[in-house]
Amino acid sequence: IQKLHRKMAKIEGENIQNKRLVETLETSLDENEINLRVAKQQLHILQREKTELIEQTKTLRSQLDETTAQFEYARTSVYQEKKDIETILEEERKAKESAEKARRQLESRMEELMAKKSKFMC
Repeated sequence: IQKLHRKMAKIEGENIQNKRLVETLETSLDENEINLRVAKQQLHILQREKTELIEQTKTLRSQLDETTAQFEYARTSVYQEKKDIETILEEERKAKESAEKARRQLESRMEELMAKKSKFMC
């Protein structure tokens, strides 16, 4: 009987240890389940932020492309306008030179006529 009592006490001790172990494991399982839920929530938040950032990146790329196209158009327009102005300035310069040459020729002709008039008057 004493043997059985000792055996029973030993088994009860093991049973208590096993219950504690089960409680510890259950507590650990509960904590892990909570951690898993938190991790899933964080994953969901991060996935949503990732989607938002991808959309924002697409929008910014589109704006960059549009701005680049506008810049290229403006640059081309300015270059063409510069060429047009340079052409006009060149034409004006040539016209001014031509007018100056014509004025000198006219003055020269006037001087010749005045010289002939002076000879004729004498």
